[in-house]
Amino acid sequence: MANLTSKLSRYLSSTAMMPKSGWSPRVFVTAARPLQKSKSDKETNEKATEAAEAVKDGAKEVRKTCEVVRDAATATTENVTKMTKAVTGKVSETAENLVEKVSEKIKEKVTGK
Repeated sequence: MANLTSKLSRYLSSTAMMPKSGWSPRVFVTAARPLQKSKSDKETNEKATEAAEAVKDGAKEVRKTCEVVRDAATATTENVTKMTKAVTGKVSETAENLVEKVSEKIKEKVTGK
């Protein structure tokens, strides 16, 4: 073992040959100054704020568009309902008139007049 250690010591530094311990000087390193936001962090925050505002404005536009579409759909539904009622009334009148005329024709054929 001593022979191997002497051979390795020629190629490795003395600290590499020392047994390792759990202690490391890097564990005790602290920041030299307080953490400060860098310029890029501030720019990133500004861009994120601008993006959030754009999303907020977009959501408002979507809401307005939805209201317009809903109002148009409501108006169309009301118009279709009115037209349907009018057509239904006319069909009912026509059906009543048709029934009356057919009844008269049948009476005429039955009575012979």
